[in-house]
Amino acid sequence: MHLNTLSFSFILLVIGLSIARAEPRDSALEDVLKQQLDTREEAQIQQSMPVELDASKPGLEQAVLWTIIGPTYWRNQLSIVSKQQNHWQLLATSPVAGMVDGFGPAQPNGTLPVETKVQGPNDPLCCPTQTKVLYFRYQAGQLQALTYGSE
Repeated sequence: MHLNTLSFSFILLVIGLSIARAEPRDSALEDVLKQQLDTREEAQIQQSMPVELDASKPGLEQAVLWTIIGPTYWRNQLSIVSKQQNHWQLLATSPVAGMVDGFGPAQPNGTLPVETKVQGPNDPLCCPTQTKVLYFRYQAGQLQALTYGSE
């Protein structure tokens, strides 16, 4: 099998697995995320959960792990949204490196841990095996990736 065909087949497998474990569709939330996309891209929500990160926001906040799916690529994002008067509002978005496994509950200091798989030294490009936890914090309208030890 040609390497390009193998790589493309793997991407389709990853997308298929992501779709299989994705949460039920919230089309209003997807519409808010799609505002960040180019015309040839799609959004696939992987996981979402209610969080309380900003006491100044009167609505329900939600952390959303989602994937941008392009014609020949994909990339993961973490967004914070707020539902106010039955309308989703995008508060912030940050890219997430690696293949996202999911996230745990927000820590008391407002930090969100996101578990990913990243490329190990001997891993083929298709198949990262190293588990890594990334940390993000939402403050003052910004979603920032934290460096190790600052969480």
